[in-house]
Amino acid sequence: MLLMYLITFMLFKFISSKQVYDSILCSADGISRAASRYTCDHNSVSSCATFIVYRARNGYDTIPEISRLFGVHKSKLLLHNNLSSNTPSMNLEKNWEVVIPIKCSCLGGFFQSNVSFPVSNGDTYYHIACEVFEGIVKSHALALENQIEEKKFSSKVKLNVPLRCACPDTNDTRDGILYLVTYPIVEFDNLELLAAKFNISSEDIFKANGIGTFSAIFPNTTLLVPLRAKPNINSSITIPNNAGAAPPVILNNEANNSVKEKHFYLARYEVMSFPLIILVFFCLGLYIKRRHKPRDDDDDDAKHISSTSCLYPNLVAGLMSKYSLISYTIEELSEVTNNFSEDTKLGLSTHKGSLKGNIEVVIKKMKYGDACKMINIHSTINHSSIVKLEGVCYGEDDGKSPSYLVFEFASKGCLRDCLKENPSLLPWEKRTQIAFDIAVGLHYIHHCTIPSYTHMNINATNILITSEWRAKIANLGHEMEKEKEKEWIAPEYLQQGLVSTKVDVFAFGVVLFELLMGREMKDESLVKEFSGKVGINGCLEETMREFMDPCLRDYSSINGEALCMSFLAKACVDDDPQHRPSMDDILKILARICSKI
Repeated sequence: MLLMYLITFMLFKFISSKQVYDSILCSADGISRAASRYTCDHNSVSSCATFIVYRARNGYDTIPEISRLFGVHKSKLLLHNNLSSNTPSMNLEKNWEVVIPIKCSCLGGFFQSNVSFPVSNGDTYYHIACEVFEGIVKSHALALENQIEEKKFSSKVKLNVPLRCACPDTNDTRDGILYLVTYPIVEFDNLELLAAKFNISSEDIFKANGIGTFSAIFPNTTLLVPLRAKPNINSSITIPNNAGAAPPVILNNEANNSVKEKHFYLARYEVMSFPLIILVFFCLGLYIKRRHKPRDDDDDDAKHISSTSCLYPNLVAGLMSKYSLISYTIEELSEVTNNFSEDTKLGLSTHKGSLKGNIEVVIKKMKYGDACKMINIHSTINHSSIVKLEGVCYGEDDGKSPSYLVFEFASKGCLRDCLKENPSLLPWEKRTQIAFDIAVGLHYIHHCTIPSYTHMNINATNILITSEWRAKIANLGHEMEKEKEKEWIAPEYLQQGLVSTKVDVFAFGVVLFELLMGREMKDESLVKEFSGKVGINGCLEETMREFMDPCLRDYSSINGEALCMSFLAKACVDDDPQHRPSMDDILKILARICSKI
């Protein structure tokens, strides 16, 4: 128990910083006014000397070309990059990182460094901001700064380019931070590599950018590198071929040469320090050793009991794993859903699609803000009993166009439909496994995520069944809809709006009753009738057969397990949330039931 508290404390310490990372993409149609290290006010310093990192690219791969682009004399570039006087005549290696000295000033609420850029016919704000300047300025900010229509671009037009930068604050200077270097994120970057290049700790980068539990790192954005001396990039450090250190971005080239972005969402605990990783594995070793120690009656259900611990192998692997999303275009999603036709419709704003390789997916339309919320939730919740988020198609954050999320497809549909349409295909063994799968998923979000997460909308329609008849919890982040209040839900939520994990426990009890009785539980009347008959006489077998799903009545050997599950379900729906069991208790009971089958 002491070790568990220690691990929880250390993990919490890693995720407790305030988020100031600006996740708005370079191409986004809008400017984030939320607090970030790029915003400033009257309390901020008026200006500072700092640096920007620029990668050599076609057209800007010599010192003179980069010098003209940023309006910095080539002698300064040679000095700050430790280059010889012969370098200006040479082409730099592609993606070679060049340190650009700039003056950063607080103007209009944002830190920025202004340079001038002569446009050409056919140029666009996106091309200039996101390709030429590699996301160091946002396309919308560039458009607002200049107020010139793109169709009027000509060789006579020069744009003012407000490059993103930041100046250290009081907290930084107390830590000895002299510079906040603007660093654009590109493919195969990762934070450990970045820290090694600048000879600083990963924790310094986390602290400077406020990356926390629900932070998400996007492509075409920038991070700030906090330095205690002028930057000296170690260019000899390169990305290994196996690149296993959790990169924020990977660009995946498909066979048709179209580029799909993969966004990697990094929870703080996914990049733990080496001592913390050692501690987790040490505790895991103690746990496994203890689990394999012979006991009198636990051998049959050891495989189930292992899932009640937050240190079982799947979770530990998840602590250090990457989380990726494929970015789709609206044209791609329209193609795989036949223009979102009625034939592919699964429900309100939900369609089925088939991607390349006949991979079936579910595509959900939602508002931009709701999509971001769902992505942030799934970036820290990744479990085999939770429906997986596969990809995203971003809309506009102004509400003009929707976003789409792409989820894995469960071929059997929702549990309620399975019980209603094909109950004979769900024998007792499958129903107990489904109950166990749901319990494992809820246990994970209640006890193995930091902070604890509550679903708040568990019901038989939000439990999806795979082709192997395994259950997955769906619709994380969807608050309970008003029409759902016609269902049987926790009284403390219905009457007072109280939110806790015990609301999920109540809902799980309702699902257990539906598995037992094979019908939708709209209220407690049927359960009260069942409980009353159990209390009147000892004819439990007759009572169970009367109330159970008719498809289960011939399974004479299950009466004991079914009665146990019914009592468990009744405990879950107790009116007093304090009297309901935890998901940890529920898992142990269900493990016993499953082991007897």
